[in-house]
Amino acid sequence: MPKQPSPSPIRTYGWLRVLIFLALYLLMMAGISRLSLEIYTKFTFLLMSGAALVWLFRKFVDGSDFLSLGLSWKGSRGYALTGFLAAVALLGTGTCILAAAGVLEWINYQFDANAFFMSLVLMLMVAFTEELVFRGYVMNNLLQNMKPHIALLVSAALFAIFHGANPGTSWLALINIFIAGILLGINYVFTGNLWFGIALHFAWNFFQGPVLGFAVSGLKLPSVLIQNISGNTMVTGGEFGFEGSLIYSILAVILIVVFYFRYKVARN
Repeated sequence: MPKQPSPSPIRTYGWLRVLIFLALYLLMMAGISRLSLEIYTKFTFLLMSGAALVWLFRKFVDGSDFLSLGLSWKGSRGYALTGFLAAVALLGTGTCILAAAGVLEWINYQFDANAFFMSLVLMLMVAFTEELVFRGYVMNNLLQNMKPHIALLVSAALFAIFHGANPGTSWLALINIFIAGILLGINYVFTGNLWFGIALHFAWNFFQGPVLGFAVSGLKLPSVLIQNISGNTMVTGGEFGFEGSLIYSILAVILIVVFYFRYKVARN
């Protein structure tokens, strides 16, 4: 029997596929970011291009099915609901703490249906694409050659690095994005399901920005509630939004521990 050729390194090592994918993803982001486009149009191009790149790599490089990234909806409703409620609980608790401390108040409200709908669609696209990229593609491939906790930490670090150029970024904000990457990926380690992260990511961004009036990772969007926030930026998050706050750090770590033991017990 003739000896079968060994598979190419790119088909053997998930981390190598991740490096090539992220290099192309970064070049694509840089190119689109230079275009003189309105913010919603620019983000639409960025997000649709990111999703298309994942599809191309999954089909032609990984040689696998796109839905196998964790996108099958069957049996996912509970995961999605859990992620959504986790974001609401985390943001709601943190917001109440800031309000009780007297550093956050809402001074007015407004409702622009067009801006609200555009922000809703934008946050849906951001959540879907970033989870597809960093948990679905990056983490899925890293898990093939790394221990689960290492793959989770590496994917979270990459998630933070790609947010490093956002407006208002601080060292605490980057640490918190890293923590967010762990929180968004903890379910994926145990279940391989992407809808938990998508729902959490969407609910967090949408209620934080277009509803409550915080910046979203440094991006300021029209909001229903107009807030006045003051005090130490390590407490409030400053220009980066609540995810730049030390309060977020503590609450998110608590939630990570809760989910870890929940899924650990469920597996055993």
